[in-house]
Amino acid sequence: MTSILLRAASHPYLADHEIGGTPVVPVALVLEWFAAAAADRPKPLVLRRTNVLRKISLTGFRAAGDRYAVRREVTGPDLGLTLVDDNGLPHYRASVTRNEALEPSAPWTVPSGLRPPPRLNTYDGNVLFHGPAFRSIKRFHGLSPTGAVGVVVGLRELGWPDDGWHTDPPAVDGGIQLAVLWAEQVIGAATLPMSVREFRVHRPGPFPGPVRGFVRRRRADALSAECDIGFVGVDGVPRLELVGVSLIARPDGATR
Repeated sequence: MTSILLRAASHPYLADHEIGGTPVVPVALVLEWFAAAAADRPKPLVLRRTNVLRKISLTGFRAAGDRYAVRREVTGPDLGLTLVDDNGLPHYRASVTRNEALEPSAPWTVPSGLRPPPRLNTYDGNVLFHGPAFRSIKRFHGLSPTGAVGVVVGLRELGWPDDGWHTDPPAVDGGIQLAVLWAEQVIGAATLPMSVREFRVHRPGPFPGPVRGFVRRRRADALSAECDIGFVGVDGVPRLELVGVSLIARPDGATR
């Protein structure tokens, strides 16, 4: 079991992922912790069925901190991962299975009918509430009912400590932000990610520079949407993919 103490001194960037005055741990950072916990598994890595069970609000962030831990459970060839709090309550779950080869889910192309962004300020403080350390979208090319495209940067460009990362959490969060902007236009509400069917790590570690972020529609209804998210480098090769990202309307009722 791997213990994680979250406080301002060790994770200062989380102050820029704050809702209602309290820092909240993003899905992208949990995916990093799960990738680290599975570092001894055969590559390439695919995290499957990552589910949000409870929000992680850091009430002790500016004091003694909040402690969480990743539990591992090996069952045959599979590895189960659970993120628990100090009381043992689970907040996230995922699993890892052996992968002999990993191909891109499908070609990443610009969605049809792409329109310019609906607002000049991507980070409006409402749909996207993120502070500077999480403002990963550097250019938002546009969106359509079938998806969205933008340019996303990672932890090196955003000034995060560059030490021992297995993925690039702020870049992954930037892709999820693109998906949230797409879902806002499709269902008319701000959303939160609740699950990821597959997190595919084609190339581990931080991104070496800006990448193109793609959102590809799967489905949408009045209260939820599902999409795929891909990060493609300048060489045209995917670095990471999030397949089957489920987004649900935020309970605070935020709308465009």
